[in-house]
Amino acid sequence: MNCCSVGGTGAPCLSVCASLDADASIFFNIKVFAYIRNNVTTTIAQQSAIARARVYWGATSASELRDNVVAGLVVGVIALPLSIALAVAVGVPPIGGLYTATFAGAVAATFGGSRYNITGPTAALVPVLNHVVLRFGPGALPLVGFFAGVLLLLMSVFRFGRLVRYMPGVVVVGFTAGIALSIAFGQLNAFLAVSGTNPTLEYFHERLWDTVVHLGSVEATTPLLGVAAIAILLAWPRLLPRIPGPLIAVVVLTVGVAYFGMQTPTIASKYGELPSAFPVPSLRFFDLSLAISLVPSAFAVAVLAAVESLLSAVVADGMSSSTERHDPDRELRGQGLANLVAPIMGGIPATAAIARTAAGIRNGATARLTGVVHALTVLTATMLLARFAGHISLTVLAAILLIVAWNIAEVPEIVKLLGRAPFEDVVVLLSTLLITLFFDLTYAIGFGVLASAVLLIRLLITVPAAAELLPTGGGQIREVTPELSELLQSRPDIAFFNAGGALSFHSAAAFEYSLMGVEHRPLVLRMKDVYHIDTSGLLTLEGIIEHRHQHGARTMLTAMTTETHRVVERFGIIAQLGPGSVHTWTREAIDAIDEERRVSDAALHR
Repeated sequence: MNCCSVGGTGAPCLSVCASLDADASIFFNIKVFAYIRNNVTTTIAQQSAIARARVYWGATSASELRDNVVAGLVVGVIALPLSIALAVAVGVPPIGGLYTATFAGAVAATFGGSRYNITGPTAALVPVLNHVVLRFGPGALPLVGFFAGVLLLLMSVFRFGRLVRYMPGVVVVGFTAGIALSIAFGQLNAFLAVSGTNPTLEYFHERLWDTVVHLGSVEATTPLLGVAAIAILLAWPRLLPRIPGPLIAVVVLTVGVAYFGMQTPTIASKYGELPSAFPVPSLRFFDLSLAISLVPSAFAVAVLAAVESLLSAVVADGMSSSTERHDPDRELRGQGLANLVAPIMGGIPATAAIARTAAGIRNGATARLTGVVHALTVLTATMLLARFAGHISLTVLAAILLIVAWNIAEVPEIVKLLGRAPFEDVVVLLSTLLITLFFDLTYAIGFGVLASAVLLIRLLITVPAAAELLPTGGGQIREVTPELSELLQSRPDIAFFNAGGALSFHSAAAFEYSLMGVEHRPLVLRMKDVYHIDTSGLLTLEGIIEHRHQHGARTMLTAMTTETHRVVERFGIIAQLGPGSVHTWTREAIDAIDEERRVSDAALHR
């Protein structure tokens, strides 16, 4: 007990009390400050996390939240008939397409690199998935999807997202046109209700001939139903574009078939009733005996999913007013996770759908919430309306897919390319289309990748490695001012060349050939436009300099980028050239050559 506690009043006691009170005050203030700091920091961090989450999901305001929810509902309604139709086109029960839109759609929206992409079953995957079903059975699809998901994740890890964008446009157009034709002709049997055909035939020409042979089994009522469906699908967007035409066609014609008692193939007659319970996760689809055989198909699915998803993301960025752009590698990760989850939940392989993504943006989508609401809409409708879906006519679904095929075929674009594109591009387009149509899409993917590489190499080879500047004019460059142009023309005693492109194994010979014939004149080599130089290019440059040294000719390098300068210096070329051989400006190089000549002449006259 101290004196302060007993009311001491002496001078020493007062001094001690004051000291103790000061210490207590400091201790109290420190504790209060620590409490405020910890709690305020935590609160600010929590508020910051909440703010980021609201931006991430598109709920920064009541109006934005409403817009994304409405857009998700609209896209979900659009996805319902499409998911059913695409699953039927693949050759699996419709519930597989609905589960894909639900679970793949939610996962990709949450973890993908685009705020707008809507993921689910798509027409782009129909030919390759249908081929898998015909060859290995529907039970192989989940394993293909799972493997494709793994491949997409690996593509994300190794940052292939930006590489996919370098696939030539003619290859992509060839893919989509071949896929569209495959889907369209693949729906003829369902559209016409042709009976007696062989469902095990794999190839386009075999299936088409089989349909032609059995056209005699067609009855008039079913094709009329299909024509009515197409009429609704074409006319409805002009009447009420905000209500999806496929949904109207399905509802109106399903009611019409039931009312008039028409005999037409339905979902229930082919696949039975759809389950309405929530699916149970399962890994029973793993079959190691099929694993190796399915890898090529999984590779094809992964490449198509990557191309389609990133193309959809680019289209979405162009339609959006936001300055934020998608992350391609993160989008591949989202698609990979979606294709891992979908098979476990009873779905099929998925990718982003351009048409559904565009519909979401047109209806107010600004963030990922649209994709999640779309998935929840499909799930809710599946659980509530599954028992009614069995009455949907397969002919109506075939009509929907015929319109989808026409939309993705981009016929005007193909006609324009065939009439205006270079001959070699036309050959690549038609080759990709025909391989996609008449063979396994896996081969078309391989051809497309190979064609992309060949076209890229051809482009690099045809880029001139070095072109002479004035006075010949063959390599005129943008940065040459009138004054410098006049200077170059006045100095025919110096060779001026501009190197450009990739100075690499493919262009080294052309680079060396371009510099032939100027061995006896000083050379000023402008390197600003060289964006890559490899060992072959460095060895060639080294050999050219050595050859010129043997002829007593000076070589100057100008306008090198920092990276080119670093590579050239590390290889020893700057040391080989000697002091005063590297300059920023062409005029500096000319002055250096003149100065060396004056010094040399002065030495000779001593």
